[in-house]
Amino acid sequence: MSWVNIFYLTLVLCGLSGFAIALAYFSQQDLKFRTERQRAEQAAKPAPKPVKKAPVEERVLEHA
Repeated sequence: MSWVNIFYLTLVLCGLSGFAIALAYFSQQDLKFRTERQRAEQAAKPAPKPVKKAPVEERVLEHA
């Protein structure tokens, strides 16, 4: 191989490596953004009201 071919091959490999690094970085940032947004949405939801259960004796009488 001539030096010119090696030079262009090196440029292509560096370009592909840079693209792979950028893709990994942006996908990680996207994942962080989505989890933060989901956490914020969960925090913004009102808490569910607790369900009052009848005492055990009343529940047993209802089923009898």
